[in-house]
Amino acid sequence: MTRLFLRFYLGVIVILIAAWLIQTVVFRKSSVAENIPVIEDIFAGSGRLARDRIVAGGEDGFPETMQYLKSQFDYPIRVVSRENRPMDQTSVERLDRGESILYFDRLETAIPDSPYLVELGPLPRFDEPSQAELSLGLGGVFLLTAIGIAFLLHPISKQLRGVERTALAIAGGDLSARIDYGRFRHSGPLAEAFNTMADRVENLLRSQRELLQMVSHELRTPLARIRFATELIASADDQDERAQRLASIEVATDQLDDLVGELLTYVRLDAEGSQAESASRCCESFDVRNLVSELIEYHAPLYRDIDFCNAISETIAEINGDRTAIARAIGNLISNAGKYAASKVVVSVTESGDELCCLIDDDGKGIAAADRDTVFQPFQRLAGEASDTDAQAGTGLGLALVRRIAERNGGTVAVSESELGGARFTLALPANREISEA
Repeated sequence: MTRLFLRFYLGVIVILIAAWLIQTVVFRKSSVAENIPVIEDIFAGSGRLARDRIVAGGEDGFPETMQYLKSQFDYPIRVVSRENRPMDQTSVERLDRGESILYFDRLETAIPDSPYLVELGPLPRFDEPSQAELSLGLGGVFLLTAIGIAFLLHPISKQLRGVERTALAIAGGDLSARIDYGRFRHSGPLAEAFNTMADRVENLLRSQRELLQMVSHELRTPLARIRFATELIASADDQDERAQRLASIEVATDQLDDLVGELLTYVRLDAEGSQAESASRCCESFDVRNLVSELIEYHAPLYRDIDFCNAISETIAEINGDRTAIARAIGNLISNAGKYAASKVVVSVTESGDELCCLIDDDGKGIAAADRDTVFQPFQRLAGEASDTDAQAGTGLGLALVRRIAERNGGTVAVSESELGGARFTLALPANREISEA
């Protein structure tokens, strides 16, 4: 990363130096080329006037003429031999035609029929920078530019080096590595984005690792039950006992299938994208009361001793969202309430501002306050719940799925004490929000 920064910075310096040299040469050439004709036109009259005066005064009056001319001009004037002013052929031809030419900072005018020149100068300079002043000024500008670029690139270079070090650390197995950008936090969007990504990757890997450990434990029970029942089939005394063993295998197989299905759903929800991506999925408007009626009709036959009551008001408005996702979450809560209720489950919905709350109450034993946070964790079963040998035993992922669906859609789920004496589960979702697919 350091080599990349140095290569980039040296490239910028080379470009600035090249621009400096090109600008200097172009300015110099254009300035001289444009100024020479102007200077010659301005001072040509003075040169011809001095030449004519010298010619008119003759050789005998030359000293008096020169004294007079020097008193009239504000810049030096003299007569010099052509031999002392070597010029190119073009300049010589111009002199012979009677023109005045600029020779460095002096104006030369030829005296006809003589080897002499009338020379005026050094002439006054125009108010413009010299070549040295121009080079120094441009050099200072480019030097400040180079320093400014280095200063501006420093925090970027620091962030990139931090990203490189952290990425190498994560690639080496240190998932807790993060970019420490300290006082450059205000200019570290890249570092913040990278740390957010690393946090998500670490959380996903940790969640999947923990989930795999728990799944390996949960799968042992139905598999052991299937193996045990399979061994007992061969030793069954009669057809009825053999059928009983086969039924036991079927129950264990169904539990295993339910566990795998819930596990796949849970993992998919955990790996899906952001809420913005979820909100772009297909949604529909539906009536919550009708949805709850369908769910009660579906789950009630499984709990024949429980009275399920749909207490949702007729005034509850429709919501816009993914009906399948919401049905899965509410269905899991209704099924859970049916397992542990003594005789009654009541489902109701309330609206508060921009939030819609679905309440599922039962008259069971309830959930102790100390256990209300852990009940939504995967494979967490509380004391007194149905055992693995119970036909009603769940997968341990139902409530975890409800929480995941709620979080994925900007909502929450909580458990408290119900007025019926058991537990009350509250699923709160934004009332006017597209709900993501489960």
